[in-house]
Amino acid sequence: MLALALVTSVTIAAIFMLSTFQDEEYRARERLDVASDVMRELLARRTQLLIDTLSVLVDDFGFRSAVASKDEPTITSALENQSQRFKADIAMLADRNGRLLANLQGLPNGTQLPFNDLLQRAERQGAATGLLTWQGQAFQALLVPVQAPGLRAWLVMGFNLDDAFARMISELTGVDVVFTAVAPETAYYGRSLSDDAIDDVVGQGALASRSKMTGDHRYFTRVASLSRNGEEAPVNALLLLDRQTALAHYYKLALELGLIVLACLAIAGLLAFGLARALGRPVLLLARFASDLGSDPATPSPGLSGQDELGQLQNALGDMAHRIRRREHRIRHDANHDSLTGLPNRKAMQQVLRPMLTQQQPAFLLSLSINGLKELSETLGYDLGDQILIAAALRMRGVLDAHCLLARTGGNEFMTVIPGLDESHFHAVLGRLRAAAEEPVVIRDTPVTVELSAAVLQLPQDARSLDDIRRRVSLTLERARHDDTRTAFYLEGGDEHHLRELQIIRDLQKALADDQLEMLYQPKVRFDTAHPVQVEALVRWAHPALGPISPDEFIGLAERSGQIHELTDYILRRVARDSHDWAGAGLSDLGVAINLSALDLLNHSLPNLISTVFADGALPLNRLTFEITESVAMADTQTALRTLNRLRDLGAKLSVDDFGTGYSSLAQMRQLPVHELKIDKSFVLSLDSTQQDQLIVRSTIDMAHSLGLGVVAEGIENELSWRLLQAWGCDLGQGYLLGRPMRPSQLAAWHRDRAEQARALAADTSTIDP
Repeated sequence: MLALALVTSVTIAAIFMLSTFQDEEYRARERLDVASDVMRELLARRTQLLIDTLSVLVDDFGFRSAVASKDEPTITSALENQSQRFKADIAMLADRNGRLLANLQGLPNGTQLPFNDLLQRAERQGAATGLLTWQGQAFQALLVPVQAPGLRAWLVMGFNLDDAFARMISELTGVDVVFTAVAPETAYYGRSLSDDAIDDVVGQGALASRSKMTGDHRYFTRVASLSRNGEEAPVNALLLLDRQTALAHYYKLALELGLIVLACLAIAGLLAFGLARALGRPVLLLARFASDLGSDPATPSPGLSGQDELGQLQNALGDMAHRIRRREHRIRHDANHDSLTGLPNRKAMQQVLRPMLTQQQPAFLLSLSINGLKELSETLGYDLGDQILIAAALRMRGVLDAHCLLARTGGNEFMTVIPGLDESHFHAVLGRLRAAAEEPVVIRDTPVTVELSAAVLQLPQDARSLDDIRRRVSLTLERARHDDTRTAFYLEGGDEHHLRELQIIRDLQKALADDQLEMLYQPKVRFDTAHPVQVEALVRWAHPALGPISPDEFIGLAERSGQIHELTDYILRRVARDSHDWAGAGLSDLGVAINLSALDLLNHSLPNLISTVFADGALPLNRLTFEITESVAMADTQTALRTLNRLRDLGAKLSVDDFGTGYSSLAQMRQLPVHELKIDKSFVLSLDSTQQDQLIVRSTIDMAHSLGLGVVAEGIENELSWRLLQAWGCDLGQGYLLGRPMRPSQLAAWHRDRAEQARALAADTSTIDP
């Protein structure tokens, strides 16, 4: 009822307000129209007054005589008399050419009449009247000829459109008036409002519409054009009607309507209160009962009697409470048990281990893993794999004491806790568990035998937290799978390698941000000239706590942790920066080889990044070589191939690094957009003494050249290996014989100091048996 009364009242009020505002706008439009007409009538009458005044003056014989004789005192006196008589604000007399003869505005006589447009119209029409602006004011002026006989002079007289005139219109019409300039629209002249009020109205865009009425929070406004006879006037009139004045009558009606609405609401409220007293108490009891069920499904019902709607609702809530209790029990069971085997799950096991770790209770923690379950499921079917898990779980549960919890903690993993540290008892339990689980079982007429691997932790010395348990069980199980007994006890310090990896992954981000990594460059030398043409960029990291870290180690961890793209970005920008340094030292023609990760080739934005980093041209893209490993090249994914092709399109060269260590062939290499092969150093280090390596390297060079690929040999550490490769036509060489990895600042000095070595290495190789 109260809502109905409220809706009715709001509807009536809304209809009233809509009608009020429509009527307000209509009446405002009428009043502004009347004000516009009154203002134009006043301007017309002042124009007529000017015409009458000037007609008397120009027909006066004495005035025309004074004009003919150019008697300035007499002319000035006549202008003053007429101005005072008719309260004119400007009075000027100019000769037939428009030069002033006399004026009351203090202008120098002999200067040009300031109203040129008005003068031109008068010359065409014989006389002219209109609105004009001069010296920051607006005037209504009339210009007529003085003839004695023939044109002798032009007489101008006018009234100021000032505040007094605006207030007079406002008093007559009840509408405020502001005379404004047509352009700019922010300039205004006579007004009946204060400057602050005018700025507020003009600032809200009241001048934007010249034909329609607009409104803001205070005024209805209209811009009235004062143009006449098709001639544009430089002045408009802004008419403003105060909304408060227009709405005064409606405010009274709104107050009366509001009192009626309040009275209706009060009566409806009293009726609703009485009805609520009669019906609300049982509903309130049921609502409280329903609310309490959310926190305690065992909450007793309020005990309402009767079989009416409220009684039926009470019974329904009671049934709902019973179903909630059953569902919560099922949810709690499912949350702590494995849905397949029915055993407790990892969460249940953690609830058992947590107080044991806190109280440091001694026990053996045993984790069991069924070996080869994945392969069995893929071969015999996943349903059969599930049956194997169920059978193993039931068998192991059957040989454990009732107080020992057996939980399924992973896909093929189980865990139990054997209290105490009696090793003979523990080994006996482990033996029974193994015997039960590994006994052959027939599933769907298929005999199946499984094996268990066991990881053992002694609590509390082997683990202090659940995280320790999870990590160390995983590490120990991995050892157990490769142990002959398939059983492994946790060894102290066994997870130090894992912790080291975590520290490297964590600190790598800071090393990149703090520029802790160092770039070294190892020269690559042409075999025909023995001159360096390229360097390979090698990244190094001296960790502040762990010391020097192998690139293979931290680059591999960067790939696993998702930081490889940031590391590649860092290397590219360091190479671009370092190339500026050696270019300034006279090595501007030196190219750079940069190693790319497999994950880099899956980065769609890598080519764009390379173009951006090397956009300054200090190191042109055609002097860049990107080295990819042979295994990466053989992956042959579409994304990697697209990235390689885009890099090649940029002008960069592509090289297969460590060639010969994978399973690829030169025929496969031909399908890739690469330019060269880089023979792995394992074939070059002993090239001078191992005939098998010589056969492999020489045949690789010949086959690569037949496919149009260049060849780089790395690992050259003695001159005999250099000579052999030189004789076989290898293109580029790299190794300690030619130069060790060095800082960019050392490249120039190395280049200067190796001139003698270059001459020796480039010498004739005819003594070498190819």
